[in-house]
Amino acid sequence: MEGYLLFDLQNEPNQYGCEKFNRNAELNPIVGDSPFIIVKKGLCSPTLKVKNIEEAGGHAAIIINDKDEPIEKMFLADDGNGGEISIPAVLISLSDGNKLINFYTQNKPDKNSRIRLEIYFALEKSDNTVKYDLWFTPDQTKVYEFLNNFEKYQKLLGDSAILGMHYITYPFFSYDENSKSPIDDCLGSGLYCIRPSSEINDGALIALESIKQKCIYKFSYENQSKDNPYSKDIFWNYMNTLYTKCISQKNYNQICSDNAISSVGLQLEQIGQCVKNSFIGSIQEKQNKNFEKILKNQILDEEYTIRKRNFITRVPSLTINGRLYDGSWRADYVFDALCASMIKKPDACFKEGIQREIGFSGPAVFFIIVIVLAINIILFILCKNLIKKKIMDRIESIDINSRIDDAVNTYFALKDQPSE
Repeated sequence: MEGYLLFDLQNEPNQYGCEKFNRNAELNPIVGDSPFIIVKKGLCSPTLKVKNIEEAGGHAAIIINDKDEPIEKMFLADDGNGGEISIPAVLISLSDGNKLINFYTQNKPDKNSRIRLEIYFALEKSDNTVKYDLWFTPDQTKVYEFLNNFEKYQKLLGDSAILGMHYITYPFFSYDENSKSPIDDCLGSGLYCIRPSSEINDGALIALESIKQKCIYKFSYENQSKDNPYSKDIFWNYMNTLYTKCISQKNYNQICSDNAISSVGLQLEQIGQCVKNSFIGSIQEKQNKNFEKILKNQILDEEYTIRKRNFITRVPSLTINGRLYDGSWRADYVFDALCASMIKKPDACFKEGIQREIGFSGPAVFFIIVIVLAINIILFILCKNLIKKKIMDRIESIDINSRIDDAVNTYFALKDQPSE
């Protein structure tokens, strides 16, 4: 990762990052054009510090330890709000931190005068494929925005990157497995609950959307056969359509979701049957109204088991090859992380990296080269003609002067001759 250093020398109390910074976040920061903000450990939780740094547009948080102790004894604790953070944070020793502060104090680096910091995050490496998994609830807009921005990178990586989708539910605090009564914002008599959000104000509807998306994912990703007409693009199209037409417009409901399914070429009846079949119960039980709020669900049970096995506590979360990813959710950063997780990297990892280094895509580079060559050819022709014209003018000028000189010399020669 690359950026420039910022340290709050003006606002003395906020050197610990416990207050909001007097700096506006950049909506679309350029890679390497956002700051690494330095703060000191202490006075408040590390999570609050990192959150304030992210809201200020920070690229990464560098927290300096407040004690002179070996690095092996240092750690950062989550106060329970770590799920709201998407930028990385690193804790460094007191001596290393003082070096950075001294450098900043003496040089005051900015975007034009800065140092380069290399921050690496350990990831499990696979051979030539990488598995990345999203863990979320269907009302979280951050995930849809990420998928929308990351789709082009997924197409570049192709089969080298495998997406996994996982859905989070929680049991009601007083869940009774012997109860058969519906509970608000829950399915399965309170076994699968999701807290309502501003985008979707019905937790049970969010849980149903989880099952629906998992069915679409299975048809698109897992049940690939000659009889299955769906491709992986179908799932990406549905997620983008659902977000733009329903969730971002705060208009999510059953009708809007069904319209999104139909608009991307999915068979509504097939998806509906998959959702219904996932509930555990007899045919008679599934004929009852709102049976989803009573019966257990096989898909959500599997998702709960997978989440516990992977120790997922933060929502939303992104894992790469089973390791929790703590970096920024910017699409290009995740792309770099996926490439770094492969021993044998596909060509797309190298080509895309080069294009982003120079800031242009392949066609743009070719177009610029053609323009530069054309300008050089035109300038060459113009210069050649101009030089040729000057040479001809010079030749003509020399010829006329010679004739004048001859005429004048002849005149004086005749004049000087004695008369007879």
